[in-house]
Amino acid sequence: MKALYHHHLLVNATFEETPFVTDTFCEYWLQEIIDAIEMCPLYGPLGLRCENEYNKGYSAFAIIDTSHLSLHSWEEITPNLLQLDVYSCKAFDKNIVLDIVKKLKPLSLKYKFLDRADGFIEVD
Repeated sequence: MKALYHHHLLVNATFEETPFVTDTFCEYWLQEIIDAIEMCPLYGPLGLRCENEYNKGYSAFAIIDTSHLSLHSWEEITPNLLQLDVYSCKAFDKNIVLDIVKKLKPLSLKYKFLDRADGFIEVD
């Protein structure tokens, strides 16, 4: 039996102007991450727009056979904000995901990589 992992990558990135401007782009971008970390999608990616005041932006998610990915973007915050979660019971290289985020040229990029198997232990 293969080992189960419980790795959770949490990413916070800011942008002068958000690159997340269509639901299609959000879906394509999440699929790029899924392919790069060699996961198998079960549903999605699906992107949707929110028009609520102070919360305008896009959200997207994908269910993968080992858990999920989700993103939320805010375009009314200066600088624009992205929050990304990648959670999987299969091991993956966080640097692959971070490199995909870096291709969008964020102003700032912060992350935490957690092992949730026995609590919330930061791993590197």
